[in-house]
Amino acid sequence: MSKHLKIFYLITKSNYGGAQKYIFQLAERAQEVGYDVVVGCGGTGEAGAATGLLVQKLKNKKIPVYHIKSLSRDVFIWSDIKSFLTICKLLRLEKPDILHVTSSKAGGLGSLAGRLLGIKKIIFTSHGLTCDEIWRPKWQLLLITIMTWLTIKLSSHSIMISTENLNRTKNWPFIDKKVFLIKNGIEKIDFIPATKARNILLEKIRKPNINPKVWIGGIGELHPNKNWLSAIIAAKYLPINTHLFIIGVGEEKKSLQQTIEQHHLEDRIHFLGYIEDAAKYLKAFDIFILPSKKEGLPYVLLEAGMAGLATVASDLPGNQDIIENGKTGILIKPDPKLLSTSLSMLIQNTSMRRNYGLSLQKKIETEFSIQNMFEKTLQLYNN
Repeated sequence: MSKHLKIFYLITKSNYGGAQKYIFQLAERAQEVGYDVVVGCGGTGEAGAATGLLVQKLKNKKIPVYHIKSLSRDVFIWSDIKSFLTICKLLRLEKPDILHVTSSKAGGLGSLAGRLLGIKKIIFTSHGLTCDEIWRPKWQLLLITIMTWLTIKLSSHSIMISTENLNRTKNWPFIDKKVFLIKNGIEKIDFIPATKARNILLEKIRKPNINPKVWIGGIGELHPNKNWLSAIIAAKYLPINTHLFIIGVGEEKKSLQQTIEQHHLEDRIHFLGYIEDAAKYLKAFDIFILPSKKEGLPYVLLEAGMAGLATVASDLPGNQDIIENGKTGILIKPDPKLLSTSLSMLIQNTSMRRNYGLSLQKKIETEFSIQNMFEKTLQLYNN
């Protein structure tokens, strides 16, 4: 493979969630095997926001990064036009052989720009179909579905990371030969031992003297998609010596905090904020929870499985590829009542917790190799 082949990776946000981790892993390995690699991204949220950890990690690897200041998750016509023109300018400047776009906004704008500029190899990765964000108005969901179809149509290949999303998009007209399944992969994690991890987390929230009997943990943005509201209300019905710890930041923190105060849960629910390399602390928890309304194929479930944690997650397509309900964890509709019932069962049954954790750990180690993910993606680059 020639050193002169260049890949331009484009993603909407530069915080460090699952999609950003995916881009970093691919960019790092593509550079290692001889590709020239460039990344373009927005900030951490709204247009004009500062860049996030993704940019820092890429720069540490000496991978060039362009900050597209107008690029943001939400739809703003003028900002989106500016983003599109900036993307066109960068693609003319860099002249990549391969354009790899991910996330809905960057996917749509990038694939259109790439097609207009004659880039022959355009790869789109969907980290969960945005049309599954059921909290949006129906007209928005219809528009998003059309735009997702158009993004796939404009791309030469599209990657789905869950089996259900693959099967669904293959039934969409005129694109069935363009979509491929490549599941996320995960590296080995240098976990911090449980007691040490707990002490560090308690220091972060300045509550070193609390002593929960059962630690329930979750990692994810404080965003409507992650559905932390249901987890918080569910915690009200759990034993008083059970505490919920949430690692992440986001726009919902204020409203979630108000719910916590309304239910008098201040002493049992703890926001840990942003923690770099948060997965290292997973051994602190007895149970992992992911109550999302929408997911692709979440890295946090892979990480929780590698840590050997019993897991309760939403019954969603990507989660179903990782967890087999009743064998490697629990999948449920993520409403407060079902969450509290499932968590209570695991709190009371330590043997079940241990068996679920060990079974999930074995599955992650055998089925979700990062090397497999990278090799299959390289096949699309070289196809």
